[in-house]
Amino acid sequence: MTALSNLNNIGRAKLLHELFPDEIPQLLDHIKEVCVDLKANREEYQNTWNFGLMTFHTWLSLSEKTEGLINRHRNNMIKSSKVFSEQLFHSYDYTVLFVNDRIVKYAEKMSEKSKFKQAVDLLFNP
Repeated sequence: MTALSNLNNIGRAKLLHELFPDEIPQLLDHIKEVCVDLKANREEYQNTWNFGLMTFHTWLSLSEKTEGLINRHRNNMIKSSKVFSEQLFHSYDYTVLFVNDRIVKYAEKMSEKSKFKQAVDLLFNP
């Protein structure tokens, strides 16, 4: 097994999926709901946007890419940790920033499983 410090984003996501496969459908549904909400309420979000690292337009673009990936691969992402991790955590694509953020926020606010929350904290929080 690879040491945690040597895991890249794909490895971390794959491990999360393998440890908590039953949590993945709800996680994907939550991420997709956030993507839909960002599009539907873009003006409101844009007017209150204060994330200095990127513009709201960039964040919206990342959410749209993420939503497209989930729409195309959801069933396979649920079944396969490899598909889940490789589709959502491309090391050469900035959608990983959006997905990491959503996983952390899902664990903090939505998940009722304390072990899942701990795993997300360990794997995805710096």
